[in-house]
Amino acid sequence: MSIKSILVATAAIAIMGISACTKTPATCVDSATKTGTVGVAVSFDASCSANAHHYEWKFGDGGTGADAKVTHVYTAAGIYTATVTGLSMNMKKQSEKTISVVID
Repeated sequence: MSIKSILVATAAIAIMGISACTKTPATCVDSATKTGTVGVAVSFDASCSANAHHYEWKFGDGGTGADAKVTHVYTAAGIYTATVTGLSMNMKKQSEKTISVVID
């Protein structure tokens, strides 16, 4: 393989990598609403998201999470808004989805 071929292949790989870093995520969730019971873990799933490489969850009660699939235990009854933010590989682009959570 010639040096020119190696340089062209390396440049193509670098461009593909940069492109993946800068794509805006399309965050999705498995359900727009969740129900649960105080003290019992509620499961959340954003693994259906496209181009999301990092996840930030806020569960509406001060709790947080940081994976595509997470669980959270609510300690008080109420209606909460959980938010997941999907971030691009370089963490400069993001999109959000919210979930209404009713805990009895």
